[in-house]
Amino acid sequence: MLGTLSAMDFSGRLAAFPMGDLLQWAKNERRTGALVIRRSAREKRVYLDRGDVVGCVSDDPAEFYGQHLLLQGHLTERQLFQALTHCTQQKVRLGTALRELGLLAEDVIQRTLREHIEDAIWDMFLWPRGLFYFQQEMLPEEDLLPEPIDTFGLILEGTRWIDEMERMRRVLVHDGVVLRRGERWPGTYLSPLDRRVVSTVEGQTVGELFRKVKGSYFRLLESVYRLCIASVLDIEDVQEEAPAGTFEMSVYDLLLEQATEDQVLVARKHMAVPLDLLERCCPIWVAPPSEEEEKRMPTRARAFYNRLDGRTLLAEAFSGEARLRGRELDLLLLQLRKGRLALLPASLDQLEQQAEQGGVPVARRWWRRS
Repeated sequence: MLGTLSAMDFSGRLAAFPMGDLLQWAKNERRTGALVIRRSAREKRVYLDRGDVVGCVSDDPAEFYGQHLLLQGHLTERQLFQALTHCTQQKVRLGTALRELGLLAEDVIQRTLREHIEDAIWDMFLWPRGLFYFQQEMLPEEDLLPEPIDTFGLILEGTRWIDEMERMRRVLVHDGVVLRRGERWPGTYLSPLDRRVVSTVEGQTVGELFRKVKGSYFRLLESVYRLCIASVLDIEDVQEEAPAGTFEMSVYDLLLEQATEDQVLVARKHMAVPLDLLERCCPIWVAPPSEEEEKRMPTRARAFYNRLDGRTLLAEAFSGEARLRGRELDLLLLQLRKGRLALLPASLDQLEQQAEQGGVPVARRWWRRS
């Protein structure tokens, strides 16, 4: 049962514990902290205060607050650019910039922030796959909603989104549906989002349209469905469904990231030794992983650890891809902090060669295992 899980043990797959169940657990347990949900390269963090939602952060630029304001007609592109420029120059949040520039009233900022957070959370009700874990962290006070969002209300609306998505998929069967302008284009009395969709449609698929319009995927699909029913848009063709681009990391990967996040993040951001200097060293195991630990490791982690043999420079042990390199650095720092790895100033072969040339006795060759 979800209620029996502690915060540290609370992690797993969305397929087993959908978003509604996760929020229900947080409410029943009156949890305070961050519920982290990951799918492919996307991550969202739902911040909770005694079980109610006080914030939500997404790493997808398509879901940023400014995009929400643009699509809902609260700002023009020029106004958004002005506000973002102010953010950069004054080093303030977008909400503060909007207030200081007089672009939006305080009550509108608070209402739209709330709506933006709600949409970001409801979107996760539509994620069939993903991984989650709970973490003891909180946003700065100024970034939290002044009034929490009731979790039960979020669950009810999120459930409605699931039903609505199923209904819309009977017409817009997948993202390969090609759209064109309908008999009643461009339509009348349209919402800001509908107007943007109508002005953008010109033979694209639903997927291509979303990548151009951005924002909430559900809101985009809802708009397209509504406009098709009203004959403002029409379906021109249905292409083959593209293979899903999402993937799930292993649960081991998730738990590893969860474990290293607290232990490594500060060390990684405030390393006293430059990384390029570390890369000239050769890592060697002081206490190598056991056979049982190796069996539980994902292939990527095991391959990286196998390269830490005392003969391979760290620069050569790291992968070429930046995303993998970052994870490997986390793995390295974690094991260094645990005292299971050591860094040699040169490879074992070089150390032995230098010792032979210098006539160093075997007993004084400190790099050799006792």
